[in-house]
Amino acid sequence: MNPRVEVYCDFDGTVTQGDTIDLLLEQLGDTGWREIEKRWEAGEIGSRECMALQVPLLRGGWRAIETVLSKVKVDPTFAEFASWCRQTGIPLRIVSDGIDRVIHFLLAREGVRVDYVWANHLNESPDGELSLTFPYAPTIAGCSSGLCKCKIIDNGPARAVKVVVGDGRSDFCWSTEADLLFAKSRLLQHCRSNNIAHIPFDNFRTVRAGLEKELGVLTHPVHAPVAGVAAIVPA
Repeated sequence: MNPRVEVYCDFDGTVTQGDTIDLLLEQLGDTGWREIEKRWEAGEIGSRECMALQVPLLRGGWRAIETVLSKVKVDPTFAEFASWCRQTGIPLRIVSDGIDRVIHFLLAREGVRVDYVWANHLNESPDGELSLTFPYAPTIAGCSSGLCKCKIIDNGPARAVKVVVGDGRSDFCWSTEADLLFAKSRLLQHCRSNNIAHIPFDNFRTVRAGLEKELGVLTHPVHAPVAGVAAIVPA
């Protein structure tokens, strides 16, 4: 019998080609965002405080954000991977320290369906002023990220094989929580430096191939399982 598999995937830099928040700030942000960024890079503030200060500096409201997002490219293999996960019965969740509305917009634009999205929440006032709230903020003392990826993966089904796909600093914390980790870019360097078990990946075809190899995941649709073999059922 195949193991139950759950895929938890980062978004910015993992699904997208580049960081959407950085692009929005560069295109729409008042100049003060760079000083806030320097404080974050120096470790003076965490990502939650950094984003809470920077998002209100974006000008033009959601309409301007949509215009900038038209320039954002998504990994061309992600839609195919998401479709394969759905056909195979593997839940695919986005877990991001980015902005929820940005993620939903890009997924809709690409025609991609996922099972759930965890991210920081974008608010817009009637006059177009933006702010960010953090419904999944960490409760652990000393953790200053906007979203607690470790808590989300820990709250998943106890017997599931938890697969993490990521690329950056926000993925460092849960890299040791994953049963199977796919890493690229900064996360890949972190794993190599800290002797964390991982599989390097370039795109989502690599992730699919890794899942099929490491876990023996069936490629048959969940509605038509192979005789005598239990289908993987999503949550």
